[in-house]
Amino acid sequence: MILFFLLSLTPFSADKVEIIKEENTSVIHLLGNVKIEDENLKIACREASLHEAEDYVVLIDDVSIIDENGKIQAEFAIYYFDEKKGYLRDSVVLLTGSEIIRADSLYYDGVEELVQMFGNVMIEDKKNNLMAYGEQGWYNLSEDEGCLFKGPRLEIVRENKEPMKVKAQEFKLLADSNKFFGFDSVTAVIDSITVYCDTFSFDLKEDHGTMVNPVILEKNNELRGETGTFKMKDKEIESFSVHRGWSTYYTDKGSKNTVEGEEINIVFRDGKAIKIIVDGEPSGILRLKRKKEDAGNE
Repeated sequence: MILFFLLSLTPFSADKVEIIKEENTSVIHLLGNVKIEDENLKIACREASLHEAEDYVVLIDDVSIIDENGKIQAEFAIYYFDEKKGYLRDSVVLLTGSEIIRADSLYYDGVEELVQMFGNVMIEDKKNNLMAYGEQGWYNLSEDEGCLFKGPRLEIVRENKEPMKVKAQEFKLLADSNKFFGFDSVTAVIDSITVYCDTFSFDLKEDHGTMVNPVILEKNNELRGETGTFKMKDKEIESFSVHRGWSTYYTDKGSKNTVEGEEINIVFRDGKAIKIIVDGEPSGILRLKRKKEDAGNE
């Protein structure tokens, strides 16, 4: 193991060191068990090229960069010491206190504590049992919040149940406050219930959600409104409520009912609707199921 110091007093070590001088620049080529460390930064890889004059390093194979924001792993990286910025690609994984971020490539800004992710992005929020996916996004490490777009989707893991699944054009993730928002053409699937709406938000701690222009479908039953909310209990739907709503539903005997009002609230038990409450000038139509007439009376 050979130990050297950069002009900026950053120590590094490797199994083999080659110093290459070309014109006005100097490149230090490191091979095998490469380590570059100072008080706030630890870099490890199998091969590196240090460019002293430009104050950056190219890192190859089993790359690991650790600083006060967490740990990033990749197969290739370029890191600028003074700016605390880096570009990483190939199997990139960023580990923080409560999140795991994966991507094909990633830009890292250690000063702004910001990352931009590209290709097969995955964010795992371990605290909230949430998995989010997309093709592009960003994440603010200091604020513990981020955004995903280009075909994003997310799943809320529920023990012994299918996950709650949501798709949208864009997601805003607020991990620190245990919330997320979905924007534009949102589709949410919760057991046998499918929700379509313009925007969708959910508080992962309170198990409470809101919707704009929701259309809620459960088999042949339908509920619509200008705005809506829903509550969950023990990871199952407890109630849906809409403002300025309209609903059509079928009874166990096959009768079709249509109701509307300022507020419509549907209560669930064991995943099934058991009660509908209409307030604010309620009105409705009951269509009784006709009995088939005896063929002999035709």
